[in-house]
Amino acid sequence: MRVCTFLFFFCAFFITGFSSPDAQAQARYWVIFKDKPNPGKGPLVTEATLQKRCLQHLPLSQLSDAPVHQPYLDSLVNWGFTVSSVSKWLNAAVVTATPSQAIRLEEASFVQHLQPITGYFVPSQTATPFNPRFLGKALSQLKPEALLAAGLTGRGVKVGVIDAGFYEAPQKAGLQPLFENKRIIAYRDFVTPAHSQVFDKRESLMDAHGTEVLLCLGGADPKQQTQSGFAREADYYLARTDHGGREARIEEEYFVRALEWMDSLGVRLVNSSLGYGTGFDNPAENYRPEQMDGTSYIARAVQMAVEQKGMMLVIAAGNDGGTKKWQIINTPADAQGVLSVGATDFSAWTKQGYSSIGPAFLPYLKPDVACFASSGTSFSAPIITGLVACLLQENPALTPRQLTDIIKKSSHLYPFGNNFVGYGVPNAGKALELAKGVIAPARTPQLVKGNQFTFKPKAEQDIADNGGIVLFRKKSETQVITQQKLSPRTRKVVVKRLLGETHTTVQVGTTVMELIWQ
Repeated sequence: MRVCTFLFFFCAFFITGFSSPDAQAQARYWVIFKDKPNPGKGPLVTEATLQKRCLQHLPLSQLSDAPVHQPYLDSLVNWGFTVSSVSKWLNAAVVTATPSQAIRLEEASFVQHLQPITGYFVPSQTATPFNPRFLGKALSQLKPEALLAAGLTGRGVKVGVIDAGFYEAPQKAGLQPLFENKRIIAYRDFVTPAHSQVFDKRESLMDAHGTEVLLCLGGADPKQQTQSGFAREADYYLARTDHGGREARIEEEYFVRALEWMDSLGVRLVNSSLGYGTGFDNPAENYRPEQMDGTSYIARAVQMAVEQKGMMLVIAAGNDGGTKKWQIINTPADAQGVLSVGATDFSAWTKQGYSSIGPAFLPYLKPDVACFASSGTSFSAPIITGLVACLLQENPALTPRQLTDIIKKSSHLYPFGNNFVGYGVPNAGKALELAKGVIAPARTPQLVKGNQFTFKPKAEQDIADNGGIVLFRKKSETQVITQQKLSPRTRKVVVKRLLGETHTTVQVGTTVMELIWQ
């Protein structure tokens, strides 16, 4: 009786509080619930998901698999709230409320707390049109000969792509084999659900962005004998979570729902070029730079996907590197467990000007790696995702942590990473060896006394085809002051220490040295 009395009083309070108009502006909130009463026994996922977890020795039964307690959602609806999204992983729902309504809602017995939603979606690409003729360069930069010789194509690997749309994907010559061979397994539009399984509907100019990303991931045109992505025989699960003409934070919720949907289908690997940061219509809605620390709700969701669901996530770092007010990566690329990918030049493996950098306040390095893309990190991330798909084909038992370590250790600067390009450009051949259990040789830094270091490259080194001559001048172990490109014909590299410089990474083709100034 006491419980019933309390519920009557509580409901009456909220009905009174929410029945009259509120002069305050409404905002959207994550409502985080305290618990999941009666979640049920045993696994609450599909057999495909159980197999994925068993392979990686993950718990088969997880509380986060249980749906949100329906009476909690019913209460929100009964009190007049519109629930726009529900996340079982985060045990949360999204509602629209005024500040005063939010204060009263937070007093509910089953609510842990409310988190206001601010900011807008930032597509990780520049306005430069995507040009497919450059994509061969990205593949060749990763030295894929051993991978191709092994016949690895991502076959049998479930790959999810979360993006802004896949308009006219079946008409692209490089994607026709995927459709003809029925490798597009599922397509779900979270923005406009009625458009699911439809590739001929266009709502914004961004709706073909996912199509171009898919070309970088698994594109191949047998007639022209061209290949634009490594994973041309993977199985694809596509999700549209962004409306390019209406940039609102509800897309962050769509992203989380897409992840949960893909997990339910046993997807092992996910690529996304989407990120959330700043630069939108209403400046008050933007994230702050210090919030790019892996604690946003979307970052928490992707971290859960990696740690608890066994999903490998590859995320574009973003394209704010050339801006003055915001140069750093966006969320969820800031999440520690995901593989964040920046963009490099092709001839000299320096950071592309637009590629976002890792913030100095993070206790871990971001981005993780980088590779060539002419017009946005949106098109470098899927190149790496395709490589990961091939490694999973070679060794399906690899966990996300192991895959991330392999990609990092195969990269040309490892272990001397920096916040411009991470550990650098992965080498597909080395990554394949690591996936087979080969141990990579260790590199050690050099202590330099004084303020000058001189190095003479060997004449027979193929410098031009292996990244050129680059200096990363750093004020700490990872934080770059400036990057410097030298002519690949340079026969004597002279490094004069800059003011405040503590570390310098010297890249001369395949030779990489880390200088620590004494």
